[in-house]
Amino acid sequence: MKFKDFLKTKGLDETSFASKEANEQGVLISEFNDINANKHSEELEAIKSKNSELENAMKAQGEALSELKVSKANQPQGFATLKEALAEALKPHESTLKSWFVDNQKQREPIQVKVAVVVGEDNTIGAGSTQYQLQQNTGIVSTIRKRVTQYLANVSVGQIGSANAIWTEEKDEQGNIIFIGEGDTKTQTSVRYEEASMKVKKVAAHVKVSTELMADLPQFITYIESNLMKRLDIATDDGLFSGDGTGDNLKGILEYATAFNAGSEAGTIDEPNIYDVIDTVGTQVEEAYGVPNAIFVHPRDMSKLRKLKSSTGEYLIPTYLPDALVSINGMKIIKTTAISSGSFVGGDLTAVHVLIREELGLQIGLDGTDFTKNQKTVLAEKRLVQFVSANDTPVIVKGDFATAITALTKV
Repeated sequence: MKFKDFLKTKGLDETSFASKEANEQGVLISEFNDINANKHSEELEAIKSKNSELENAMKAQGEALSELKVSKANQPQGFATLKEALAEALKPHESTLKSWFVDNQKQREPIQVKVAVVVGEDNTIGAGSTQYQLQQNTGIVSTIRKRVTQYLANVSVGQIGSANAIWTEEKDEQGNIIFIGEGDTKTQTSVRYEEASMKVKKVAAHVKVSTELMADLPQFITYIESNLMKRLDIATDDGLFSGDGTGDNLKGILEYATAFNAGSEAGTIDEPNIYDVIDTVGTQVEEAYGVPNAIFVHPRDMSKLRKLKSSTGEYLIPTYLPDALVSINGMKIIKTTAISSGSFVGGDLTAVHVLIREELGLQIGLDGTDFTKNQKTVLAEKRLVQFVSANDTPVIVKGDFATAITALTKV
């Protein structure tokens, strides 16, 4: 305790203490020293007590360590196989086991033994003909390979809030706009507007999932993402490419597209190739007043394109140029297995509209015998529509390379 704190307990401060007589000051100082002396004595006793406890604990630890060393010295060295450990554990019961052969009908208490085996490679994986296996789950799930979908990243995508997509198309322009002189009658023009529509379609699927899998949330999410959602995306991709538009099917881009037409280049090119075909597609789109920007081809056809060489052996497309940067007549080349090898479709893809009514939705519930089988049904669905205006179908071109090459070949 500090002296000024002691003075406070007496209702004094340093100024009032200094004003007191010498004998009164001496009494206060003596009392202060006695208090501190007692406090130091208590702290010293507490330290001695702690030291004593620490010495006793160290002594006990030393005795336990000595016992452990003796115990280890009495244990057999090295690994014991399961066979050896069982033999050691059953040895005290040897006489009882032999008596069972004499009178095997007599009811007896079961023999219970505990077998302590140090588990290691020497007595598990590499021991005897049984060869117990040590295994560890890596957490890696090998999913079935599925194609990468690229369609929606290259067309016009938007949202829709109704069950039908409606748009307006201009039809039958009348009248010609011409230059006229002062006072001349202006030309009358007109155009007819016609409404068109396409119904939103639904794609859906469901899977049965065990409640055990659902209990592991990260694994359950991974399963939904890598399996159910992926398969739904591919089914959607198939419909966007090749759906026939009948019934509940989407109308795919191949149904909207216009057939390849060599036009004025027909029969004019010596030994045409894939490059020439794609370049002519771009020209056909431009003649239809479109702006060519992309074309879908099969990976095999992209490979053939990259192997094209000049008469002196140089590659027409630089080997250092990645596929994503390959462009012909303004069109980037997009590889996909959604169309067959030898086929193509593309042009001005801004004319292709995909509107999403409902993004991917998940529902989890019971169906049929799910309750008795500890299962849940997971339902995933998506609603969307695709359309190309009748005025825009000429800027989307489809065909096959073999037929197109024949049409371009000089005769």
